[in-house]
Amino acid sequence: MNQQSPTISTISDIDTSKIFIFKDIGLILVAVIAQCWWTSIFVSTKVGLLNLLPTLVFLGLWYWFTKSSLSIQYSRWYFLLGFLITLRLPVTIAPQLEILNWTLYLSMVGLIGYRIFEYFRQRKQLIVVGLAITIILFNSFTHLFLDSPFTYSFRLLSQLPSNYIAGKDNNLTWECSYEDTSLPVHCDMRHFIPSEKIFTETSYDASFSVFLNRFFYGYFNSLVGMSGHRWFMSISVNIFLWISACVAIYRIGEIANLNERMRNIAMLCCASSWGFVHFVAQPSPHMTAFAFASIILWATLELTRDEFLNDPLLILLIISGSLVYDIYPLILISSILLFIYKRPLLGVLIPLLSIALNVCWKYISLQQILGTLGNIQSLSSPSSNLTYSFQNWTKAILSLDFGRIWQFLSNGFMSYLYGGMIFGAIASTGLLIYLAIQKKNAANPDENQLLFPLLFTITACFCTVMLIAMFFVAAQSEIWSPTKFLPRFAFYIYPANTLAIAFLADKFLNRGSYFAPILTFIIANSTIIKIASMSAFFEYGLVGLYWQ
Repeated sequence: MNQQSPTISTISDIDTSKIFIFKDIGLILVAVIAQCWWTSIFVSTKVGLLNLLPTLVFLGLWYWFTKSSLSIQYSRWYFLLGFLITLRLPVTIAPQLEILNWTLYLSMVGLIGYRIFEYFRQRKQLIVVGLAITIILFNSFTHLFLDSPFTYSFRLLSQLPSNYIAGKDNNLTWECSYEDTSLPVHCDMRHFIPSEKIFTETSYDASFSVFLNRFFYGYFNSLVGMSGHRWFMSISVNIFLWISACVAIYRIGEIANLNERMRNIAMLCCASSWGFVHFVAQPSPHMTAFAFASIILWATLELTRDEFLNDPLLILLIISGSLVYDIYPLILISSILLFIYKRPLLGVLIPLLSIALNVCWKYISLQQILGTLGNIQSLSSPSSNLTYSFQNWTKAILSLDFGRIWQFLSNGFMSYLYGGMIFGAIASTGLLIYLAIQKKNAANPDENQLLFPLLFTITACFCTVMLIAMFFVAAQSEIWSPTKFLPRFAFYIYPANTLAIAFLADKFLNRGSYFAPILTFIIANSTIIKIASMSAFFEYGLVGLYWQ
């Protein structure tokens, strides 16, 4: 990687000629087997075997990150930290060792934070990244518990005041205490606890769960978030990934040759993106999946370049997104971009690996080892939702029910529009029109003409795939929403929308372009000053409901 555009994880003095992929894989496998053996002895063989697949992915990510970020001498010690945290010493040895796991976890986060610090220090942008982190922390800690938009979305929709009593569930307004604490969250969060407990508790019955397939977020939380402290681990992970998503957005702008002001605006806008504000306080994989929208795009763009210093890390980053949540459209976008930029082998390999890992988890880890797939008959289960959408679309097409087809298309489009907070969707559409016009105007090339093909491709790919995805899930949305569409399904479009807002603001507002992140911040915090409920707007697409 040249001096002008190093990646976040490749700024190092490592001699890449010393990286031998088979030796690396062998070392990772030894560590995974050792972890399985340890857990089998101190917990149970079933729990040990259940940890195999997620531990393989987790240690693979951590190994190649340390390998590409540090010298050989230090990378080995930092990899050891990652291995030790997978042993879950508070569970296998004694609960009093929980502080040790928190120390290991914070040390790992500290290394990543140091690489981010170095990245922005070299670009002399520490003030901007510091401001972005400050905004993220403000947006996070002002939207917790009963003030979390997702917690009060059902209460708002039902037009009922909060009746939450510490430590008790209130299913009338869907406000529930999380685990054995008095911390209020949306009641849906109870469905994600099994994806943590199956990795630590031998006798835990997870057959009621509808989300066991979304296991990687639960696995990561289970490494540190012990009983009574699971929420604190989840909030720290959510904030960390929110910061990572903003950094990824900045790096995407750098790859696309956006100027410094555009990159800064994009990162600051990301720091107030509504999907993150909406879910930051919730112990669920939703926000992690949102963060992967920009992380997967960043990793894909790095793979399309000539310098392939850390392909294994980037590939695992892309694949792990589908292990967190059902974000297959993002994997499809990654594959399409890899084909466009002439890396067809990776374009085929990445979706195949994603499918293979999910199939192995479902039919080996869950069905054979755990003994249950969870409650897959529930309407809330991903398989039921996808089946419902497929069956209803098939029925409408085969019967030529144009009214039904139009309803799906219009509801899907409205989800897409609201998911982009309207102005985001307008910005990405406007950007495509602007870039198309500039491409035709070859006689008067823009100073940033070289960035147009890549930026146009990214935006067009994201908008097209996500719009089609919204059309498809429109059938299942009618089950869960009074308006028959759920805008949060479309939030994954935010990387394209954010880049579009930054680009257009810089082009047409010049020095006033920083008004864009200011406006984004005001909108994200409209609930605090009780102007309106962006939750109702974002969650259900309803306009005019106010926060109670």
